[in-house]
Amino acid sequence: MSALAPRGLTWTVLRVHRAGLLAGTALFALSAAALVWLYGAGQEAARTDTPCGSTGLPSCSPFPPGLLDDFSGNMSRAATLLAWAPPLLAGFAGAALICGELRRGTAGLVWTQSVTPRRWLATELLVPAVGIAAGLTALSLLYRRARGTDAAALGDRWYYPDVFVALGPALPAYALLALALGALGALLTRRVLPAGGIALAVTGLVMVLGERWRDRLWPPAEVVWKNSRGEVGGGSWGLEHGLVTPTGRRIPECLEAGTPGQAWCYEARSARQWYELYHPGSHFWPLQLVETGIVLALAALATLIAFRVLRRHHA
Repeated sequence: MSALAPRGLTWTVLRVHRAGLLAGTALFALSAAALVWLYGAGQEAARTDTPCGSTGLPSCSPFPPGLLDDFSGNMSRAATLLAWAPPLLAGFAGAALICGELRRGTAGLVWTQSVTPRRWLATELLVPAVGIAAGLTALSLLYRRARGTDAAALGDRWYYPDVFVALGPALPAYALLALALGALGALLTRRVLPAGGIALAVTGLVMVLGERWRDRLWPPAEVVWKNSRGEVGGGSWGLEHGLVTPTGRRIPECLEAGTPGQAWCYEARSARQWYELYHPGSHFWPLQLVETGIVLALAALATLIAFRVLRRHHA
């Protein structure tokens, strides 16, 4: 047997949960195939969708007009599925792994074979965690590749909530958090549905809070214009804009442009400059890494609590 082949408790976990492993592998393969198809569709969408045979055109698509118009919608749906499906599946997977072992008595049998409960739990979590992290990293890279084929045709931007998660390491981080919470819920309730519900609810809450506070994870850039408001780059995430008083005070714009009273709002503050706070495209990776670090810290905390619960029950 190869030195890299799984042995001992790792091999046991793979054998016991081979059905889940095969299902997860099949799901990954289908997802990867769908993203590869989107990559091809993006390449076609980047060209003109005028049928071949028309005169005076330097290039053409073999597809009829309008067939590729929904490329942007497909990419948006792919981002939503990538952002939310893995945490959901990972949470219930963590719950099913632990609850299954406890209810069948497999865990108790393993503990009598010179395997401590802590080592058992560590292996039960580590084996799926490695597969989840590797698989979702590959899917995130495929999504990034497909998205880059025709960026001009996309209606969403990198800072859109689902797109942001799908594009970087935050995707496997949220799934690992759900896995740890599912295992913790299983140790607390010994039932799959309540444990999976706990994992889904807490992970969903963290994702919603991450979306709400994401713009504050990294200091934004600022630009100031004289006389009239300008525009930041198209790939930038605008956060706040308003007026700058002669004293340098920043006042968020009190009324939308063109609304009656706008001139009064402008003149009453003696403002002659406009400002805007924004995140340029270069802030994507700092925001990703900070959020990923926070989520992984929460996953580590949930894992630590799970070990403490296991120790309390089998002290």
